[in-house]
Parts: sequence; C-alpha cells; structure tokens
Amino acid sequence: MERIGSIWTMIVRYLLLVMFGGVIVWACNSAGISVYADDGETPDGAELIRFDFHKSVNQEVGIPAGIPGFFTYFYEGKEYHYGFRFDRNGTGPETEKFGTAYVWAPYTVIYYDAAGGEIENYGTATAGGRRLFATRGNGEELEAGQNKGKNKRKFAADYTVYGQSLRLSEGCMPTAVKDGYRFEGWYAWTDAGVVQEKELAELAKQEQYGTLEDELNEKYMEQTKLLENRESERYPASSITLYAKWDKIWE
Repeated sequence: MERIGSIWTMIVRYLLLVMFGGVIVWACNSAGISVYADDGETPDGAELIRFDFHKSVNQEVGIPAGIPGFFTYFYEGKEYHYGFRFDRNGTGPETEKFGTAYVWAPYTVIYYDAAGGEIENYGTATAGGRRLFATRGNGEELEAGQNKGKNKRKFAADYTVYGQSLRLSEGCMPTAVKDGYRFEGWYAWTDAGVVQEKELAELAKQEQYGTLEDELNEKYMEQTKLLENRESERYPASSITLYAKWDKIWE
C-alpha cells in the first residue's frame, strides 16, 4: 500500500510540474503587454488595427495587472485565441501607464440609425457623414462607407474587435431622442437568430419607420457580441446596423 501511495504521489507531483511549467512557458511568452494569437498567428488577408486596453476601464477583460488573461474570436470559420496580460511596470507602448495592454485584430463596424429620431449623446461613436478612426487604438482610418453622406444628427458609427462586444474595445453606445417618445435602446431584426440586415436597410431607406420598428426584436447592449447569427460565435459580423426603438409616451 505504501508503494502504491508513493506512486500516486509521484504522479501528482509530475502533473503539477507539467501544469506549472506550462503556465510559466505561457507567461514568459506573454511577457510583453501586447495581445497575440496562438503561435503568433493572425487571420490571412484581414485588415488589423490596434486596440488599447486599460485595466481600470475595461469591463470585459479588466483582470489584475500581471495576471494572464485571454479572449477568443472567429474569422472565416477559424478560431483565434488571444493571450495577454496588463502591464505592471508602467511601460505601455503608448500611454506608458500601469495596467495597459493592446491587441492587433480585425474589426467590426457598428452603424447607428436613429430611425426617425436624433442622436442625443454620441458616446464613443462618430457622427454621421464623418470619417471613422480607431480612436481607442492607433488612430488609423477605418472603412465605414455606410457613414458617408449621412446626417450627423440621425446617424453614427463606431467599431470594436471583430465579432466582439463594444465593451471589449472600451466603447460606449450613443443615445437618441424623439419628441413624444421614450428611447428604448438599439435593436436589430433577427429570424431564427440570423440578423436581417438587407430587409431593415430597405425599410430605413424608404423611411418606413413604423414597419421597421415592428420588426425590431433583438436588443443590443454594450456587452452584446456582434454576430451575423446570434446563436453562434462562428458567424461574426464585419458590420452591423442597429436601429433606435421607440415607445410612445401617452399623456
């Protein structure tokens, strides 16, 4: 029995050593504050921009400085795992502050349509008709063609990590106002989980906001992941349009 006990002790010690060694290797590989994909791999052909993370702000990955963290996204059906840790030495590449990290990743553009109302507070979004830049990263101009020529009071655009929530990129949604109505939030129309972009875009183009609003059935918040199919993270959206939903105030 003593021999069996000693064998089990050796096995447990070996497993602990392997596990601990794996953590050490992983931590050493992530010693820098940048976020990286497995084996340094990034999606082929994808336009990458830099996203800056701040431990004191980020509600999605705001782990303690120096502690390894991660997030995952899909690109063209392939899964990419990003490991990182927030800087604990105050040597961030841009801000040179304690608790910073950054990631190079593809992005999703979020368009906002006030649907008969007006944008009241833009949050981190850019007003309609203006060029969109990576303001929470390296400042690069982003491709946001649907924002061109739009009314600045009725439309807006923002961005985040590909298929991820706005909250991950430390973004904030705008708010909207409309006389005689209460703003209910930002919505899309989904059918069996699939976002019906083209159908809503056609209704919005014709300003059929009453019909459009009847179809809005999925509320989006800052923590909602931006997907073509809400039922699977394997189908991220490269862009998505969200519409203001209104509740009439009866006096």
